[in-house]
Amino acid sequence: MMMNSNMETIANPVVLLEAKNLVKHYSVSQGLFKPKATARALDGISFTLQPGRTLAVVGESGCGKSTLARQITMIEPPTGGELWMDGANIADADHATLKRVRPLVQMVFQNPYASLNPRKKVGQMLEEPLIINTRLSGKERADKAQAMMAKVGLRPEHYGRYPHMFSGGQRQRVAIARALMLDPKVIVADEPVSALDVSIQAQVLNLLMDLQQAGGVAYLFISHNLSVVEHIADDVLVMYLGKTVEHGSKEQVFSRPLHPYTKALLASTPRIDPAQRQQKMMLPGELPSPLAPPPGCSFNNRCPHAIERCRQEVPVLRPFDDRLVACHRLEEIS
Repeated sequence: MMMNSNMETIANPVVLLEAKNLVKHYSVSQGLFKPKATARALDGISFTLQPGRTLAVVGESGCGKSTLARQITMIEPPTGGELWMDGANIADADHATLKRVRPLVQMVFQNPYASLNPRKKVGQMLEEPLIINTRLSGKERADKAQAMMAKVGLRPEHYGRYPHMFSGGQRQRVAIARALMLDPKVIVADEPVSALDVSIQAQVLNLLMDLQQAGGVAYLFISHNLSVVEHIADDVLVMYLGKTVEHGSKEQVFSRPLHPYTKALLASTPRIDPAQRQQKMMLPGELPSPLAPPPGCSFNNRCPHAIERCRQEVPVLRPFDDRLVACHRLEEIS
């Protein structure tokens, strides 16, 4: 994993996507005769994504994970920063560039019951991206759709069926197949197994890992379930209130979390093996509003190690123990 976000990684062909200080702010109405407020959903996120690797983005609800997904998939433009892919900064690219790059990044949504059109058959849904983005003939589109169905574990007769005729796990397989139809380089998976039964989650996760091993696609995997993250991720980016607080390899983060927020997240994860259980760490209060983040470190009002400096000065995301951590007191509490 590349820890220095200022490196000249775009010249490096193994980097598929790079975010540099990515920012997304929303203007929010506070009511009649009141000035609009600014919600800082993303406040300077940087990372790189390489072929065949999975970067997991974790954090509480409201920390900015899904906002990050919308920037990566070009659903909405960022307020500031850079987002490089295929030699272009897509953060401020023109329409022609976006049209060229968009097929390279596809998304798998959380709810397979809502993400599939109930009025279209599976074959129609799989062929639709090819109709829009390619000049393949009808037979070529059908052949590719059926080949993709076989890759994700669907049978040929499923081609002519509607989504309501499938289980949740089968629907998510359809959604994954649709995302792969344009041979993307990056898949953004936003909580792709959270709506599924526990017995089905492992099957879908193993399918994603098999497809990655076969095709070299990179995943940006968004989840609040750290047990799932531990199973699939290569690297972990921990977000809190729109900022990165810790970013390192899965092994480093799970074996020795450094930031107090990361420690609290991992301590809340159930463990069967008593040797792997960590001391419980209760965080007071709730995630602050992005409309009024606390001064200094955004975690200071919930952190058991906070001092006056934490309440006044924003910590810099800096290298420490082969990862990046944003905490003033690392040397004292690690």
